[in-house]
Amino acid sequence: MANTGSAAKAVQLELQHARQGMMYYSKLVENLEDVLETLAAIEAPATESRTRRGRSLTGRKAEPKAASTTRQKADLKPATKSKLPSTGKDFWPSLLTDTPQSASDVFKAAVAALGIRPSAEDKKKLNQRLSNALSVLSKNGEINAEGHGRDRRYTRKTSTAS
Repeated sequence: MANTGSAAKAVQLELQHARQGMMYYSKLVENLEDVLETLAAIEAPATESRTRRGRSLTGRKAEPKAASTTRQKADLKPATKSKLPSTGKDFWPSLLTDTPQSASDVFKAAVAALGIRPSAEDKKKLNQRLSNALSVLSKNGEINAEGHGRDRRYTRKTSTAS
């Protein structure tokens, strides 16, 4: 009896260890998928602006695909209603610091400031808002922008007098 009892305890410990490992790896997979979604959402506006130049060619290729995606999105919308808070003009500059930040850093700060866990669609929407806001604010001189393309870094304006 003593041997079966110790064998059962060893099997229970091994099973517990395996379950902990499964939980660890499932959480790791979830985190890595979130990172990939964030990276894809961050890169999406940059590629869209490049492909818009060939609008007629892109439009013809995208129509069949868009029809199937629209149907899928129509099915999903009632179930997954977006609850993304509004982000006004003053929201984006408030996220910037004196140290240069990339757009992805500002995106992460926005998600943290809003206190949400955005879905893929919400990430895309938020990233579009971010891209537009950073572009307009830097063109108007309300924030500083240094660098080009993906190396572009944003900081808040240090001097209030214009």
